[in-house]
Amino acid sequence: MQSHSDDVRMRVLNALHWDFAVPRNRLKVDVEDGRVTLSGMVDLPYQRSCAEFDVRNVPGVVGVVNQIRLTPKDVDPAPADRH
Repeated sequence: MQSHSDDVRMRVLNALHWDFAVPRNRLKVDVEDGRVTLSGMVDLPYQRSCAEFDVRNVPGVVGVVNQIRLTPKDVDPAPADRH
């Protein structure tokens, strides 16, 4: 028999799966007593917002902690010294 947290987790994963703006395999979902913690890395701020929005609308979710981080942008290396 599935626990309530497992049921909510499956609904959250399903909601994230169908949002094509959210990278599917880069997020981790933890659920405890209806409180969902999202973590992982995404490339763009709107992907982070979309994931949180999707989760907040899942039945059984009572709160969301969004710990999703943005991947660091590649910094142009300093030009090499020319001697």
